[in-house]
Amino acid sequence: MKQLFVLTFLFSAWLVSGQEDNKASNRFIVTKKVDTLLAKRADCFLNTKTSFKYYHIQLYNGQSINKARSVKADFQSNFPNESVVIEWESPEFKVWAGEYETKLAADQALLKMRKAYPNAFIVNPKK
Repeated sequence: MKQLFVLTFLFSAWLVSGQEDNKASNRFIVTKKVDTLLAKRADCFLNTKTSFKYYHIQLYNGQSINKARSVKADFQSNFPNESVVIEWESPEFKVWAGEYETKLAADQALLKMRKAYPNAFIVNPKK
C-alpha cells in the first residue's frame, strides 16, 4: 500500500512538472498586421472631433435631423470660424459648436452666441 502511494505521488509530480513546457503556447504572436491595426485604432481616437477634453456649446437638441441640419447651417453662416457638429445621443440629435479647452473660453464664446441662440449652454460630454 505504501509503495502504491509513493508511486502515485511520483507519477503526479511528474505530470505537474511536464506542464511547464507549455508556457510558450500562452504567448501572443504579434504580426505586422496586428501592429497596423493597433496604429489605425490609435489614430481614430486621436482624430475624433468631440472629446471629453473639450467644452462645447449646445445649440439644439431634439428628435428632428432636419432641424439639427438647419441649426448647423445657420450657425455656420453666422459664425464661419467656429466648428459645429451634429451628434446623436439616443434618442435625440444635438448640435454642438466649438471645441474649448477651458470653461472660461467656452463662457466667452457663449456670450457672443447668446445673441443669436438664447437657449445655448455649455456642455462637457464624457465619451
